[in-house]
Amino acid sequence: MQIINQNFPFGPFSGSGPQVSQATVTFPAPITQAAAILTGFTAEYSGGNDHHLGRLEIQVDVLSISGANVVIKAQFGLRDWSGNWDDQYDGQIFVSVIGE
Repeated sequence: MQIINQNFPFGPFSGSGPQVSQATVTFPAPITQAAAILTGFTAEYSGGNDHHLGRLEIQVDVLSISGANVVIKAQFGLRDWSGNWDDQYDGQIFVSVIGE
């Protein structure tokens, strides 16, 4: 079993839903199983606006495994109490990928 850490930075964004990013993590040898585990995050509203946290959405998933490569997807979204995706936000997701 091996563990590789990965982070996903998300720049200032406002739009129609959570931001999505993918990354390929490469292990030193081929693996047959992998899991992605959220180990931490930062989240804030950008642009100097003062908002109250309404909903934070974070999800990490393993999309595929091919030999020593694991493709990870990270999803990150932040809304205030209005429930709309109209406020600019940014942050970072920290993930550990466990392969065996």
